[in-house]
Amino acid sequence: MAGEPHAGRVADEVIRREVYITPQDLAGFIVSLGGVKFWAVAIFPMYVGWVLAQPAAVRRLFIDDLSIVLGLAVVGPLLGTFTLLINTYYDMGTTDRTNPRKQYVQVIEDLIDRETVLYSAWGFAGLGLLVAAFVSANLIRYDPPLVGLSALAGNYAFFLLMLLAAVFSFAYSHPSVRWKGVPGMDLVTNVLGFGVLCPLGGWALLRPIEEFPVWYLLSIALFVGAAYAPTTASDYESDKAYGIRTLAVAVGPTRTMWLGFAQLVAAVALLFAGGLARVFPFTGTAANALAALWPFLLAQIGLYAIFARRPTQGKIWALLLLLSILQALATLLFLYFFVGGRAYPP
Repeated sequence: MAGEPHAGRVADEVIRREVYITPQDLAGFIVSLGGVKFWAVAIFPMYVGWVLAQPAAVRRLFIDDLSIVLGLAVVGPLLGTFTLLINTYYDMGTTDRTNPRKQYVQVIEDLIDRETVLYSAWGFAGLGLLVAAFVSANLIRYDPPLVGLSALAGNYAFFLLMLLAAVFSFAYSHPSVRWKGVPGMDLVTNVLGFGVLCPLGGWALLRPIEEFPVWYLLSIALFVGAAYAPTTASDYESDKAYGIRTLAVAVGPTRTMWLGFAQLVAAVALLFAGGLARVFPFTGTAANALAALWPFLLAQIGLYAIFARRPTQGKIWALLLLLSILQALATLLFLYFFVGGRAYPP
């Protein structure tokens, strides 16, 4: 029959795909989604929160505590991968097809079916929450009396923070909520997820979250918002083509960039105000840290102002690379002062 050779070729192609898909294919797919680059966005704020929460007598930069090792695994390789996969599952048939920074999806979609992506996403979420529960149950102990959320959750505040992070990831991508397509909520979700929950998670490994300095948490959140806004501007064309009303689609790439700039200015202003007032964490050995940090902070404002004018995709990603370097340097220098120059415990 005329249709049989064609049917045979299709069947043979399907069989080959099923036979040749290996664990390495899936692992390569996950790494290509962002891997370490994306995980670092969550890992670094959690690490900052953990360092700040350390008792003054044993402050150090070196990671030698099982709770933070597992905590970083939860927020990065496990829940971070869940976030990437769940977003890819709902976007790989639409906007990811035309997004230049998502070209890997177009290549790997032929090898790994969408159902595998979904099952893998929920597998990583479940494993991440399981490890978070283990950490809370076995590695966290607070001294009473406790107040607020910590009084209700006890040692499980870390687990609840990670659970909320997973909920945000779901709400950002799932069609029933789809905060990614609600102008402003795409920004808010990422600011809360990376800029609030992650540093609070690191802090919660050692101390009740109510003790975290609110003003400094707000500064971290604003820095995250300043870095996230340009990513929506870079995806403007592909998101607009499929009717996804991100912040950039709603107000335009240029206004989105200037909104990010405003958040950066506010974040830097908060740091200067807190540093000049010498309130925690600008106390002790970090009291005079601004004398070393101000060039790195003001350089971010200057670069942002230059690159935000007539933004192009290339300029946006160049800005994000430079911002990430400057923010990492400024934060690590501050933490160095904060721990008194100790990489290891005394």
